[in-house]
Amino acid sequence: MLENFLADFKATLTSSPIVKDIEIDDEFITSVSGFLDCTVELIDGSTLYVTEYFTISGENIKHDKYSYHLQKKGEFIIRWDNAPHHRELSTFPYHVHNKDGVNESKEMTINEILDEISEKILPE
Repeated sequence: MLENFLADFKATLTSSPIVKDIEIDDEFITSVSGFLDCTVELIDGSTLYVTEYFTISGENIKHDKYSYHLQKKGEFIIRWDNAPHHRELSTFPYHVHNKDGVNESKEMTINEILDEISEKILPE
């Protein structure tokens, strides 16, 4: 189950039209958990740093910890994560950091991140 999840995750990155290159920095799979840390170069020259730690929860994959950090030319643009801080947000622990501060966010997946970046951040 986890092997398929990780393979699908990497296939999503590989097949995305906004992804230019992917470097797997670290990954592992055990019988109950997995981890992926990668650097994704996008077609506009920005870089998406992806960290995802996941476990099996019953018949589902649980995203225990994630961070999707986007920057361009060393300048921070946006980061979605579920670090357990910002308890004041109604979506705790899910939140998004941008230049305006920290805002509520739903739990995000790599598909949603790539869609969000292609729609709102990358130029047409």
